Amino acid sequence: MNVNKTLSLAVLLASAAGPVLAETAAADPAEAPAEAAAPPAAETAVTLAPVQVTAERPDDGYVGDLSLGKTAQSIRERPQSASVVTRQRLDDQNIVNIAEALKFTTGVTVQRFDAAGLFNNYFVRGYQVDSIQLDGLPFGSSGNIVDTDPAVYERIELLRGPGGLFQGAGEPGASLNLVRKRALSKAALSGAVTVGSWDLYRAELDGSTPLTTDGALRARGVVVSETRDSYIDVINAQKKTGYGTIEYDLAPDTTVSVGGLLQRVDSVINQGLPAYTDGRLVDVPRSTFIGADWNELVPKTEDLFVELEHRLDGGGELKFAIRRLDRRMLYKVARASSAIDAEGETAIQTGAYVADRQNLSADAYASLPFDLGGHTHNLIVGANWRDQEQNNYTSVFANTARQDVFDPDPAISEPALPYTMADKTDTTQFGGYAQLRARVLDPLTLVAGGRISWWQSRSRNVGTGASISDYAVDGQLTPFFAVIYDLIEPLSLYASYADIFQPQNAVQASGEQIKPRTGRQYETGLKAELLQQRLVAQFALFRLEDRNRAIADPNDSRLSVPSGEVRSQGFEFELTGLLLPGWNLSVGYTNVDTEHRVGTATQQGQAFAPFTPRHSGNLWTSYRVGSGPLQGLSLGGGLRAVSSFYSQPSPASPVRFVADAYTVLSAQLGYELNRHWSANLTVSNLLDEKYYEKVSIAARQNFYGEPRSVVLALRARF
Repeated sequence: MNVNKTLSLAVLLASAAGPVLAETAAADPAEAPAEAAAPPAAETAVTLAPVQVTAERPDDGYVGDLSLGKTAQSIRERPQSASVVTRQRLDDQNIVNIAEALKFTTGVTVQRFDAAGLFNNYFVRGYQVDSIQLDGLPFGSSGNIVDTDPAVYERIELLRGPGGLFQGAGEPGASLNLVRKRALSKAALSGAVTVGSWDLYRAELDGSTPLTTDGALRARGVVVSETRDSYIDVINAQKKTGYGTIEYDLAPDTTVSVGGLLQRVDSVINQGLPAYTDGRLVDVPRSTFIGADWNELVPKTEDLFVELEHRLDGGGELKFAIRRLDRRMLYKVARASSAIDAEGETAIQTGAYVADRQNLSADAYASLPFDLGGHTHNLIVGANWRDQEQNNYTSVFANTARQDVFDPDPAISEPALPYTMADKTDTTQFGGYAQLRARVLDPLTLVAGGRISWWQSRSRNVGTGASISDYAVDGQLTPFFAVIYDLIEPLSLYASYADIFQPQNAVQASGEQIKPRTGRQYETGLKAELLQQRLVAQFALFRLEDRNRAIADPNDSRLSVPSGEVRSQGFEFELTGLLLPGWNLSVGYTNVDTEHRVGTATQQGQAFAPFTPRHSGNLWTSYRVGSGPLQGLSLGGGLRAVSSFYSQPSPASPVRFVADAYTVLSAQLGYELNRHWSANLTVSNLLDEKYYEKVSIAARQNFYGEPRSVVLALRARF
């Protein structure tokens, strides 16, 4: 029940009861028993036990807390720019994959590598997001591996800027955390059936139930089945996902949870369109497929986890988690492999590989609040470890055919593709971390922390046993400092400093391994919680300096020197939450500039990440009518807008592949039939804008954005 409403009702009842009590006290004293007479003046008054009143923020739809950073905190309490994509927002937009959710997230550039949208990298502030967490447990980079279906997650969290304090080695752009659905102590059942353009058919079921009468033992399961074609000819995909978890309260303050996930996708892969050598992009129907009808992409995911959590008095906790995440992907392709020639043809390259990635991660920490000097502070201490073993089996990739780009025929003969090469890479990282959050004055909070990391990577040729690379980092310190000042009750000013480190496999002329890339980010901004914390506003200025980058040795291009430096800077704005009852809003804007400050002669002064638009903006809003003849009706819409961007395959080349600026509009219409059933219709690319969503090189990886599409979902909740 909404605590605020409960408190308001109690106050109302007390106000109404006040006159009645007063009237009773003023009645004829003869009717009152003698012992009810007023006590003598000398008698001491009775002191009742104190009553503690707490109020919780109601479920505001688009506003969510962050669990990135080990303890749950509001966005205002975090001294870095952040976004949360809640379950309601995913449902309002009919989003059924993580890539689509992140396209509407402030500052995120999604780079896809296949037409089906299963093969994605995410970039923030010019850097790939390789700090990926599941329930706060780091497991490594995205690595072009398929995303898990978002039906198993309660929300998606993005913390912009370096996350090295709790993550360790990684790129400095952002950290991504996927928060799973947990078992509920009360029975609940929900499901959805979705149909859409290009033969999208999807069904999902989510059920939770107590297994004991007191709810101490409970379970939850989610299953998804999806099949779809594409606006691109030949492309199709089938996905099956199953997730389950069981939780048990060993004691009132101690919970153990175990669970797992299985997902398999069978799809046809396409790696985009070729272009002309002079940088011109080809103008063909968006349905054009370059490749063969036997192209195949089959990713599989297996995820097992165990968590033990003990809640301490005062809001502290002890937590241990271990997770095994295995991802295997079969990739077999005929793809464009040359620029378009005078006859309108491109070379077709065929090949195959299997990537088998096994991750084992463990994390243990204590969050310890304590009182000192009249204020409450918090200390986090912990350590985490992760090991990744990756095996790659690869065939020879060779040009075996040609295809007419303007009239492609996918009936290309499939050659024998034996795996002739194999390599294995083992990467291990261990680190200990600590963070103190001290409320030194009523309006002032200081945050200081640090991590010491050990990192090692070894790569071997499986066939010959020869070493491909072998390098390590010992005792790398990663500090973090921040200050938060509450200007007025809903508004805070913050500033933060964060270090980064990223190992790099490069060797100097002396034979010495180049030390890790290092750098730092300075960020300052304002955050506000408005309308009783239902609306969150944030503005951030940032500068990220990335140094010690390996660049080509001017005396020998086979070797490297550690003198490269890159700068990324800009500002961001985001407003998310409930403007009025029933009216949710999420709007964001990012301005980012990346530059090679120090590099080779051809790099100097050039953009470091030209595929990241200088300007990008997102908007999504939805209004649900709460009363009257239109009660239950919801209307929504949004847009995604970016400025022009480009790809320059080589800094020495004058050729650029430029994508024009574009704006894509969306619309939504929903209706709650009753308290159990609802329907939601979304239309994406409402005006059917034709645009290039990604540009890369002349050979391939140039993609049109999706044409107008319609999705209808029927949802049930019990």
